[in-house]
Amino acid sequence: KIAQGKRWDLVFNIAEGLRGRNRESQVPTILELFGIPYSGSDALTMGITLDKAVAKIMVSHAGVLTPEFLEIEKLPQLAENEKNFKLKYPVLIKPSEEGTSKGISPESICRNFDEVEKITQHIIYEYNQPAIIEEFIAGSEFTVAVIENDPPFVLPPVQIAIKGNTDLGEDFYTHQRVENDDVKYICPAEISRILEKKLKNVALSSYKALGIKDFGRIDIRVDEKGTPYFLECNPLPNLGTIDVFLPIAKAVGLTYDQLILRILHSALERNNLI
Repeated sequence: KIAQGKRWDLVFNIAEGLRGRNRESQVPTILELFGIPYSGSDALTMGITLDKAVAKIMVSHAGVLTPEFLEIEKLPQLAENEKNFKLKYPVLIKPSEEGTSKGISPESICRNFDEVEKITQHIIYEYNQPAIIEEFIAGSEFTVAVIENDPPFVLPPVQIAIKGNTDLGEDFYTHQRVENDDVKYICPAEISRILEKKLKNVALSSYKALGIKDFGRIDIRVDEKGTPYFLECNPLPNLGTIDVFLPIAKAVGLTYDQLILRILHSALERNNLI
């Protein structure tokens, strides 16, 4: 339709693209090429955030803590690192360019180098992309949504409960749990004001460092000492009512529709359409 001359005042972008590590950049790139305004982050930010290693480097440069990690593109790289493997066990291994916890299973936690080698090889060959090996943070898990731009509005943290537990220890979110009943979202989270402030600071700093616009969601793990660590960022999170935005809206006294309209208003304002 674009090639035929069709134009819109603004496109509300929720498209994840087709393939490759730049797939979420595809629609923003096309819209920019034809001068069509859209909601959400631009192609550069979409590419940066889908590549977990690049995102971790970016937020780390901005002073945000993130678990120590290695990115392994080919298995021989791992063999070269065996004698100098400095990451603390346990480690978690995942694909570098996937979402919705794809490639993450209970076997993703590794406690020795033989396990690391086995799971890394599986990730590289199964997903045809690099593997991220990062120190696993035992503790609790949160996701923090941020909307708007000037200034960004950091929404209340959502705590992840698995099988009724919020003190997860070494349990974690896996791809299998995306569509089962193990995971519950608790918002507002039952945490101290001090921890809430820390979580919001991590989310805001990450949002700014990665150049996110209009809306995004930052996943954070908190260790047993109460220190938060950036895990990854989704600049194109699920806005459906099955995800976190419905309980978040209730927590801030908005209807779900009102929250979505605030995202739309932010995009219109940023593009000088209102």
